[in-house]
Amino acid sequence: MNFTRMTIAKSVINPDQSNRLFGRKLIIGIIIVLVATLAVGVWFFSISSLGLGIRNTGKYLPPDCYSINGNQICPPHKS
Repeated sequence: MNFTRMTIAKSVINPDQSNRLFGRKLIIGIIIVLVATLAVGVWFFSISSLGLGIRNTGKYLPPDCYSINGNQICPPHKS
């Protein structure tokens, strides 16, 4: 019978290398999350500073007036 001895690569046996690889992946993951958070934050504040959420037509009603179907209605003032 011929039993050959299997050799295992040192990189498989060495736990330090797998720990370093996990550490690098963890650091890269943290960096990706931070960059994505920063990008979303900058995008959100730039959009909100532009005021695109609320459209302002520039039409203001005088006090005690209201608008129905685009028509301005002001009740007569009692003296």
